Amino acid sequence: MGLPYEIWFSFKLICISCEPYLFSSAMEPRIQTSPTWKDPKTGLEWQCGSPGEMTWYEAHEYAASLSLGGKEDWRLPTLAELESLLDRTKARPEGRPPMRGEVPFRDELSYWSSTTFERDTKNAWILMFAGAYLLSYYKSNLYHVRCVRG
Repeated sequence: MGLPYEIWFSFKLICISCEPYLFSSAMEPRIQTSPTWKDPKTGLEWQCGSPGEMTWYEAHEYAASLSLGGKEDWRLPTLAELESLLDRTKARPEGRPPMRGEVPFRDELSYWSSTTFERDTKNAWILMFAGAYLLSYYKSNLYHVRCVRG
């Protein structure tokens, strides 16, 4: 309801929360809920939905307390793990890489990594998916969170 979605040729709609809506022959929606997605390229399991924006410190607390899909070993992804969601073989018109096609969450928000900026430990790296920018910001700033395990 009001979520961004992507229409695939087979009448499959995928919400940013990884909940595919499949239509029967009568075109009645049937929901298949999946709170996680396993990346076939890296083997990492990703949280599909984001709980919203929070500080880097709050994001670590959130990940440590997350229980999802019967699993409790969730954590913030490293910068390299976030980057693995990008398709570096392609480029947008501005030259930056898009998100890989098989990644089911299609939002273009900014997400925390667990990676601290070496030159100033008050900062951590984020990935802005809107332009595939890697930037470091104060850990007290608010950015989105998507946890990973594996």
